[in-house]
Amino acid sequence: MRKWRIIGAFLIIMALLVMLIPAAEADAVTSTSAFSIKRGELVKYNGSDRVVTVPNTVTSIGKGAFENNLYVQRIVLPDTVEEIKAYAFWGCDNLKTVTLGKGLSSIGDFAFTNCTGLETMTIPETVHRIGIQSFSECKRFEDITIPPQVVEIREDAFDLDYLLNIHCEEGSYADKYAKDFYERQKKMTVYGNTVGNSDPRTGTTEENGVSQRPVNVPADGVYSGADVQQPVSQTENGTTIADTPGTVIGSSKIVANHAFVFMQGAPVLSGSTDNTPDYMAGDVANQASGQLQRGNIPERAHYRDETFTEVDLSEEVKEIGPFAYARSGLRQAVFQNGLKKIDYAAFYHCDDLMDVTLPDSVDSVEAKAFAHTGWMDRFLNGEGDSDFLITGGVLMAYRGSSADVTVPDGVRVIAGEAFADHTEISRIILPESLQAINERAFAGCNIMNIQYNGNALSEETLEESVQLGALAAGPVNDTEGGADGGAGRGTNPLIWVVAGVLFLGGIFCILKERY
Repeated sequence: MRKWRIIGAFLIIMALLVMLIPAAEADAVTSTSAFSIKRGELVKYNGSDRVVTVPNTVTSIGKGAFENNLYVQRIVLPDTVEEIKAYAFWGCDNLKTVTLGKGLSSIGDFAFTNCTGLETMTIPETVHRIGIQSFSECKRFEDITIPPQVVEIREDAFDLDYLLNIHCEEGSYADKYAKDFYERQKKMTVYGNTVGNSDPRTGTTEENGVSQRPVNVPADGVYSGADVQQPVSQTENGTTIADTPGTVIGSSKIVANHAFVFMQGAPVLSGSTDNTPDYMAGDVANQASGQLQRGNIPERAHYRDETFTEVDLSEEVKEIGPFAYARSGLRQAVFQNGLKKIDYAAFYHCDDLMDVTLPDSVDSVEAKAFAHTGWMDRFLNGEGDSDFLITGGVLMAYRGSSADVTVPDGVRVIAGEAFADHTEISRIILPESLQAINERAFAGCNIMNIQYNGNALSEETLEESVQLGALAAGPVNDTEGGADGGAGRGTNPLIWVVAGVLFLGGIFCILKERY
């Protein structure tokens, strides 16, 4: 009878439709269970994901949409978002990274207030306004890049952000704002006493686990972006000495909430029980020129020190902290085997640093570590034959324009922001030698396919790396086997089982009628 043929055809069609479910189902789950969207506005995010990619159907982030969400750590906004409204991310204490879309025009009042975990942000060129206290009380906020297109920044936009550095073009509105801001920053509260459960550095209080407005009280100490110097005793030839003859104490300085003692220009973290702290071990006479520095280099150790021109690190140095040499006069840096990590913006804007050779021991280079050094700028401006800047097995930067990119063999580490904003890349092939991908390596990218035949990186690591970078991440496929040697990713095996059953059922029905 014809009915069996009809049923068979129907089952085969259903099998084909079921095979398309993975992508459609993911979109449905995201939009219905996690996001409440009305006429293009994200009214409320109700999920508990650590990484949140906002759908590209959203044109604005509504008032309080993520307010006091303690789960989210990373937010990715699509280019379709034009406005972030008031209180949108207020009190998201664990939010560390935000990728803003290239369609954003305005950041509303109190949008990121009390995001105590927020560390860095880059404002797109489409933004023209930053509202009232938009980023106030972000106590870990250290670095923001503001383009010249921004023509309105409310005076209190960064209130109590005592660690913040503003990066902008000279002569721009942001540049003028920054100069006034740094003067205000010198008077910002670092320590204070408040009533109830409070943060001693900002005075921010909490009530039932929810961030509240701060209680401003007199401070015991202040921090300025230019570094506050406090003399210990008397000064002799520019060096502060103790009252006890023969004992060199140096001068104290508060840098990023750490107390340092400066001996002949070399800062050391105070509080060591040893008379000679790790950072100071070695030939003191050579430390004035940066020689023989040992131990981990503290954050901002030589920040904005234009007299500091060269450094020769010992093999004992394992880590170089955030902004350690940023905006210094550094011209030469010698790195020894044993160095493991170079943190965020460690050599940022060392304009005279023209050559860098990293040892093979380095396994982590964070975003902006060498941004705006002479070495990096020359590469990005076209010097050399390769589109890849590689040293010591670390891929520092990419300047090509291909949709398909094959990372060279021998690369062990991909540095933070190495592929930043290369939206043209749709497919990337990673070498077996790759062992680590730093955070934000693919920031602003739209990679739809990633292939890796090695075994050092897990499938989850690869997928997260792409997801964090993409404004609208697609399926991550590995057609030649992934970290686990599998046949690929992005496909649910259950879907194939259901599709197979439907397809075989359809064939059975057609044959039943025929025979």
